[in-house]
Amino acid sequence: MLNVTEVVQFLMDFAPRSEPIGLRYFASFGIDAQQVSELVRQGWLRRLSEDAYLLRGDQPGVDGSIAYLAAYIPNLHVGGRTALEWHRMTHHLRFRDRIDLWGSGYCNIPPWAVDRLACSYHSHSLFDTRMDETFGLKALAWRHPRVLVSVPERAILEHVSVSLDLVLIEDVRNIIGSLRNIRLNVLQDLVDWCPRRDVVWGLKFLAEDEGVDWAQQLRA
Repeated sequence: MLNVTEVVQFLMDFAPRSEPIGLRYFASFGIDAQQVSELVRQGWLRRLSEDAYLLRGDQPGVDGSIAYLAAYIPNLHVGGRTALEWHRMTHHLRFRDRIDLWGSGYCNIPPWAVDRLACSYHSHSLFDTRMDETFGLKALAWRHPRVLVSVPERAILEHVSVSLDLVLIEDVRNIIGSLRNIRLNVLQDLVDWCPRRDVVWGLKFLAEDEGVDWAQQLRA
């Protein structure tokens, strides 16, 4: 068993920065819960919440926080409006950055993550359960490799699904009007898997109204 000094040196050399780490990470390197508690007591680790720790002086980053949550929430990914912003597909930026997270099932996102991400979490079923749940998700080359992000075609369906009310419809219309590089074959595949016809018809109607070239070809 490593002594405290050895554990601290190991963490300084190898632990991820700006990403909370849990007991499973420590256990994978032979560091038990008692040693973790001792590191907290001595000030080498800061406990954010149950099973979430950071090295002294470190702060949770956006990507690191999402990567941490992804280990606990099935199919967690960045979707909707945030995904479109991360793909640089929209110039209509929000006053304050918010992270639109999507996943499967209920989850209790810890307060530190809510504060850091200013996030909203959506778990309603948008696609048929027979669709591969990772279809239309990928990591972006310039962001954390374990943070999955919806491709623009999936992201716009996600965004429409939570924005079909009169308060948000103008924002959705503006975003759809800016989506000139949509891959119709990918969008069509996703539409075919989407049982939410209100979402599909809402997207098609707004896209046709904005005159984007892929709207007429989309089969709803």
